[in-house]
Amino acid sequence: MLIINPLKLTKSVEWDLPPSKSHMIRWLVAASQNEQETIIKFNGEPGKDIISMKRCIENFGVEVTESENIWKVRGINFGGGGIKNINFNCGNSGTTTNFVTVMASCFDTEISLDGDDSLRNRDFSEINNALRSMGAIISSDNPPFKIKGPVKFDKVTINTKKSSQPLSSLIIAFDKNYKNFTIECTGEPVSRDYSELTINIAKECGVTVRKNNNNITLNCDKFIVPKIVKIPQEISLFPISVLLSELHGVEFKISNLGESDFLKSSIEMIRTIDKKVLNLRDCSDFITPAAAILAIRKGGKIIGAKHAKGKESDRIEKTVELLKAFGMDCEIDEEKLLIKGNQLPKRPEKPIKTYLDHRIAMTAMALATYSGGEIDNPEISEITDPTFVEKILDLG
Repeated sequence: MLIINPLKLTKSVEWDLPPSKSHMIRWLVAASQNEQETIIKFNGEPGKDIISMKRCIENFGVEVTESENIWKVRGINFGGGGIKNINFNCGNSGTTTNFVTVMASCFDTEISLDGDDSLRNRDFSEINNALRSMGAIISSDNPPFKIKGPVKFDKVTINTKKSSQPLSSLIIAFDKNYKNFTIECTGEPVSRDYSELTINIAKECGVTVRKNNNNITLNCDKFIVPKIVKIPQEISLFPISVLLSELHGVEFKISNLGESDFLKSSIEMIRTIDKKVLNLRDCSDFITPAAAILAIRKGGKIIGAKHAKGKESDRIEKTVELLKAFGMDCEIDEEKLLIKGNQLPKRPEKPIKTYLDHRIAMTAMALATYSGGEIDNPEISEITDPTFVEKILDLG
């Protein structure tokens, strides 16, 4: 339990972001399939989701050598050898689970996959059914489950309306010994920046990607991962700094933001002060801090975030619960959020539950810097940012 007392900030705050887990997890997957050494450079401390991915690729026999701000990765020929450890712990990471499941399907060894209580409540039927259609045997759609391949990566259908992660996992983690692999996408796609990020990383590694209507065909005549990869910062946490600025009326300066077009349009949407309708189709991770930002500003509506229900928690429901705990009016209307404006948080009467959801926890801690409050399980924020609690406490 973390007790946060109300703060009064009078000058700008230097704020930094951890390395991007979206980028680093994808590059770890790519580097693990490359027998030459890849040097991954980053600034800051990797979050626990990244550590979960690292732990899993080491189970496959991949070598990862750590030093400050650098990981050296030497991969293996997937499907061509034995697995070092058949028990895979994906922690809290749904991204890791999707990617590891595809990677495991390249082998004829049965592996066991598990995670924390939050992960055990998540549904992985989309990626699991896709792999079953290609020949995998998978015991369940909720961890823990067992998976056994190898599958034939020739053609598969995937629905992209609930998440982009199954598509991304197929694009970057498929067996590179297959030269032509076609993915047919159905449903209105969400989180498109994330799938485009995956496609761009695949292209950087020599994979030819052809799009034809709803089909994506991957050709892998020559798969070579760049010798040096640089990871940008975790831009998905930018809305937390905006929320803190709105609460305290001071600027939170991010000195290590760097240059990246990832989620650029979504970030501009959050920055725009007079924006009253936020469409989070491509950035549902923003929903909790974005709702709080609208409540402080002039109010508004959040649409396009139906897929936020399938995250670490039902983020639509839990966002409303969180804001109401801080005395802020927010309602659900057919999976849209309707938020009244000109509200400021009040100290909650009870400790705030975070439901093993790092974005709920970080938004709760940010709100509590204004009103005060008790936050249950604040350390779940380490999933993305291992230094977040320390940074919040240092504000005082």
